[in-house]
Amino acid sequence: MFASRTYSDNDLSGGHGFKQMVEETFGVAGAFCFGDFVPYLDWLDFNGIRSRMQAVHKILDEFAENVIDDHIHRRMGEGKLKKEDSVRDMVDVLLDMAETEDQTVSRVNIKAIIVDMLNAGIETSSTTIEWAMTELLRNPAMLARAQQEMESTVGRDRSVNESDVRKFNCLRCVVKETFRFHPPAPLLVPHESIEGCSVGGYFVPPKTRLYVNVWAMGRDENVWKDAHLFKPDRFMGSNKDVRGQDFDLLPFGTGRRGCPGISMALSVIELALARLLHCFDWTVEGEVDVEEEFGLTVPRKNPLFVRRSWRLTAEYPI
Repeated sequence: MFASRTYSDNDLSGGHGFKQMVEETFGVAGAFCFGDFVPYLDWLDFNGIRSRMQAVHKILDEFAENVIDDHIHRRMGEGKLKKEDSVRDMVDVLLDMAETEDQTVSRVNIKAIIVDMLNAGIETSSTTIEWAMTELLRNPAMLARAQQEMESTVGRDRSVNESDVRKFNCLRCVVKETFRFHPPAPLLVPHESIEGCSVGGYFVPPKTRLYVNVWAMGRDENVWKDAHLFKPDRFMGSNKDVRGQDFDLLPFGTGRRGCPGISMALSVIELALARLLHCFDWTVEGEVDVEEEFGLTVPRKNPLFVRRSWRLTAEYPI
């Protein structure tokens, strides 16, 4: 989406794959770092976090450099083509800004945005989809309802399109409940107060680091009935949304520091989940575990192993 081409694992150095690098990035970002608590001993790197960070940085930095170089070479090859006559993507826009904004957008800035797009756009969405599938497999009745809703709207002779998703009330309730029960970023992104203020009778001094525990908010019995149960029906007929206006459901944060990718994330998650449910029947052996792995995000600790079988009436390319 941001670079107008598809990248594969071969585009990363050292034989690493994108999935492995994204998981490692979020793993080290959320890991316990001894130096954060005893700064003068940070250089010792007791638990190896610094060396892991440097290894990930090297690989992702090389990838971002290659993306920028590819675009620069293509732009040079286009020669005298007018900008409006060429295909321009997000990296092109950033390069245009770097050329016209008195260098206020540097190459380092562009690389940082590329890496942010890569990490934030992949891991959080895939984690949410995986948790939604996990909970639906633990709730076969809800899984069947979601499939029946899609089948009655779309049929079984074609796959779901993006324009169909807005008609799937049950599916959208499943997505909202997944965000409540398994928020992809359980502490959101750390915030810092600019100036001193009073909140609820407590004085918060400037430069205070603030974490919002949306994982705990979503499981608070004072806010949600049966908070520890996965019940998408709680959102049926409700106007409660995940876009930051309902303060008991904030998977993307809110205000000026809310996630800028809300619309894209919802589109990707809803469409991907709809196609998985509509195109396939799913079975799993034994009990589905829900053990979490701590990091900047909270993915499943163990892979989700399931069997799938094609359920449409014809082989239709997804």
